[in-house]
Amino acid sequence: MLVKWNADERKRIISEIQYFYHQERDEEIGELAAGTILDFFAEQIGPYYYNAGIKDAVKQAEVHASRLEEDLYALLRKGNKR
Repeated sequence: MLVKWNADERKRIISEIQYFYHQERDEEIGELAAGTILDFFAEQIGPYYYNAGIKDAVKQAEVHASRLEEDLYALLRKGNKR
């Protein structure tokens, strides 16, 4: 599993899943069922979100690295030409 939620986070997410089922499907599901759904999506869908986040981070790092390179070259001093 990619994410290790603490007990409070897991309980809140499970509660959100239960709320979703109640609102969208007019169904009541227990904590165990909601926890199973959470685990399923975390394991099956989570990697796609994780990889998308990594790709976004790489793009941002490339932008910042490019700016850093430009800033460093701007600091170069020109030698005296005699």
